[in-house]
Amino acid sequence: MELMEVKSIMLLLVTAMGFFTQGILSAQVDVDKREQTVLVGDQVSYMCRVAVPLQYCRVEIPGLRSYNLNRGISNADVSYYGEGLDAGQCGFTVHRAKDDNNGEIKCTLGIASEAQESVGTMSLVVARAPKLPELDLSRGADDLNVYKVDDVLRATCVIRDGRPVANISWYLGDELIDVGELSMPTVVDLAKENLQSKVQNLTRRLRASDNAKFLKCVGYHPAYAGGQAETKRRLDIKYPPLPQRQPIEEFGYEIGKTGVINVTIQANPKPTIEWTVNGQKIREGSHDNTGIMEAEYAQDLGNGMFIASLRIARISKQDTEKDYILTAYNDQGSEDYRVKISTNPEPKGYEIGVAAIVGIVVAIMFVILIVSILIFAKLNGRWCFSGSADTRYINESDTESADVRPKETKRRPLQIQLTSAFFKKKHDKVSSEEEPNVRHMEPDETDTNTTEQQAKNEENKPKPAEATEEKDKGLVYAELDLVRSNSPVMVPVVKNADEKTEYAEIVYTPAKNEDESNEKAV
Repeated sequence: MELMEVKSIMLLLVTAMGFFTQGILSAQVDVDKREQTVLVGDQVSYMCRVAVPLQYCRVEIPGLRSYNLNRGISNADVSYYGEGLDAGQCGFTVHRAKDDNNGEIKCTLGIASEAQESVGTMSLVVARAPKLPELDLSRGADDLNVYKVDDVLRATCVIRDGRPVANISWYLGDELIDVGELSMPTVVDLAKENLQSKVQNLTRRLRASDNAKFLKCVGYHPAYAGGQAETKRRLDIKYPPLPQRQPIEEFGYEIGKTGVINVTIQANPKPTIEWTVNGQKIREGSHDNTGIMEAEYAQDLGNGMFIASLRIARISKQDTEKDYILTAYNDQGSEDYRVKISTNPEPKGYEIGVAAIVGIVVAIMFVILIVSILIFAKLNGRWCFSGSADTRYINESDTESADVRPKETKRRPLQIQLTSAFFKKKHDKVSSEEEPNVRHMEPDETDTNTTEQQAKNEENKPKPAEATEEKDKGLVYAELDLVRSNSPVMVPVVKNADEKTEYAEIVYTPAKNEDESNEKAV
C-alpha cells in the first residue's frame, strides 16, 4: 500500500515538472509598438513574431471578435499582414479604430514544438477629447475679482475626462509662466471608461505689469481640434500712477511755434491730471489765465497706459526756462512729474537707460582705480615694479681706484649733473684748486697722531699731472674719517696705499663755459 502511494506521488511530480519545463521553454514573443494612441477612424497595425514557424495566429481586440489570421484570411475589421506564418510573423491591421477598441490586445501563437501557446500583449489607446479647461481664480483683497499690486493670486486649472490625460501650460498674455509658480499636477483616473483628469494650481504675487493681461490655462490633447484648447481670464489690477525718472526732458521745440508737452502715465484706474506752471494750476480741459496754454484730457492708450498733453500756442524763450509739473492721481494714490523743455535737438544716445548710465560710470571708476594702483606701485617699487631699481657698486683696491659699473639695464643709471658753480664754492677745496692740497691743521694736544698722519699725507700727495688727469675724467673724491670719534674737529685724512678706502662717486657733465674756465685756470 505504501509502495503504490510513493509511485503515485512520483508520477504527479514528473507530470508537474513537465508542464513547468514546457512553460519556461515556451518561445518569447517579440512585439513591435506595445502601445499606440490613435484617433477614432484611424488605421493601426501591430506585429507579433517568434524565431520559429507558426501553426496559427490568433488575435483578440476589445470590441471585436477573436480572429484566426493568415495570409489568405481577412475581413472588413481586421486583416493579416507580414511575411507569413512560416516566417514566424503574426501581424494584423485594424482598419478603422473605434472608441470601444480601446484597451489591451492579445496575439496568441501556436508553435508545433510546444504544447503551450505563446502570448504577446499590446495596448491600443483610442483618444477621447477631454472637456474644455476650467479656470478658477481666488478673489482679491476686497473679496471681489479686482486685485491690487502685491496681492497673492491663487488659480486652479482642471481638464476633465480625457483619454489619454491632457497636458497643461499656463500663460500670462503671451508669456509662459515659470514652473516655480506652479504646483505639481495631479492626475485623477476614472476606471470605468479608462478616462483621466488633470489638476494644477498657480500661486503668483501680482505686479502692475500684470494688469489687463489674460491669464490662460492651455490644454494639449490629440483629440482637441487643432491639438489644443484654452480658457482665459482678464486680470484687473488697481495701482496708483507709477513714478518715472525725473526730470522728464523734451527737445526740439521752436520759438514762436506751437508746442505740445506729452507725458505717458501708467496707472489703473484712469488718473485725473493737473498741470502746474509758475504756481498756476491748469486742470485738464482748461486754459491758463493768458489763454496760451491748454491742458488736454488724458487719452487712454489701453492696458493701463495714458498720455497727458499740455499745448502751448506760441513757444517763447521764457517757456524753455519754466518748470512744468504734472500731477496725476486716482483712488490708489498720486504722483508728480517734472518736465523741462528745450529748443535744442534731442542729443544722440539720450535714450540710454539709467542702468546703462550707471554701468558706464562704474566702468570709468574701475579704470581710474586700476591706474591709481599702478601709479602707486610704480612710485613705491611694489609688486611687479619691486626689482627694477638700479644698483651701483664701486670698489677700490689697495693700489688703484677701479670704476666698476653695473651692466646695462633697460633704464639708464641716474646721473647727477652739477654745474661749475657747485664746484666753485668758497669752501670746496677739491674743485677750486688746480692741484689737490692737503689741509694742514694744528695738532691737538689730545691727539698726537694727527701730525704724523699729515706728514704721510704730504708724502702721498698726487702730482699735478695726476691731478689734472683725475680732473679731466670728471671724478671728484671725498673722504670722511668716521673712526676717530674722539677728535673734536673733523679732519680730512689721506690714507696710505696699503689701506683700503671706499669712495662715493658723483658723475656730472661739465658745461662748455666751465671747460674753458678750467683750461684758463691750468
